[in-house]
Amino acid sequence: MRYFNKKKIKGHIKLSFFLIAFLFSISSCKKKGCTDPVSLAYDNKATKDNGTCTYPENDRKTLIYYTTGTWCQHCGDIGKTFVDDISSNYPEAQIIRLHKNDELTSNMGTLIQSYLDSVNGVMGCPNFYIGTNSVVNPNINPNNFNLLSSAVNADLLLSSEVNMDIDYSINGNKITIEVQSKLANGVVNENYYLSTYILEDGIVLSQNIAGNYDPNFVHNNILRMEVTEDVDVFGSKLNFDQNGNNKTSYYEVPLDSTAGWNYSNLHVVSVVWKDEGSSFRFVNLEN
Repeated sequence: MRYFNKKKIKGHIKLSFFLIAFLFSISSCKKKGCTDPVSLAYDNKATKDNGTCTYPENDRKTLIYYTTGTWCQHCGDIGKTFVDDISSNYPEAQIIRLHKNDELTSNMGTLIQSYLDSVNGVMGCPNFYIGTNSVVNPNINPNNFNLLSSAVNADLLLSSEVNMDIDYSINGNKITIEVQSKLANGVVNENYYLSTYILEDGIVLSQNIAGNYDPNFVHNNILRMEVTEDVDVFGSKLNFDQNGNNKTSYYEVPLDSTAGWNYSNLHVVSVVWKDEGSSFRFVNLEN
């Protein structure tokens, strides 16, 4: 007959409980969060994924370049009417104002306008473009808003080749931006480019309205800069991984501290383009 030492057994049981408790405490101390570096929700301190990673949704938006100027009398009446109607009826449409020959003109805006002129010919003010294609010059016919709205509708019906998400923060006079891009199913990874613009709202500046100047006119969606300060209108080429993901980060990009920008009124728009050889085609945006 074998005899068991009860004290030893109790000791082993206590030790086992201690080890279990110790291992549980180590496991519970692991920081939970998103562990996928591609996601904008990525937490570099997390060691255990808790399902909080976020990814771009299938969401098609459209880009409207609006050529304007504070000196342009039709921009203050007909142009403003068109802008207000688009903003009210199409929340998926992002207007970017390109000012010509006034206090709100930017270097990147001038480069974009030069490209638009090379594609469409030199147009007057105001004028609207869906991506890089001229749609309507409203000072020719104030009643042709339907041309613009039809073009917006047609663009929004296109399938989304690249889906996007964006996050940004401003600290002092610097901005940090992260953009996540994901190829849609079946889309081939080639010749996509990313440009990221900083816009400003709420700028109060005199505007010509049908020959009379309004000193309290509020200007929104004013193009201030492209974050890479590159001379290339269409930014940098996107390189997607084997799963069709790309994450582009811009860390602490300096903001102009001498031009009177109101940092609290700044917002970011990232745009994906496709190089089709002789021209660039608008693909999608996130704002």
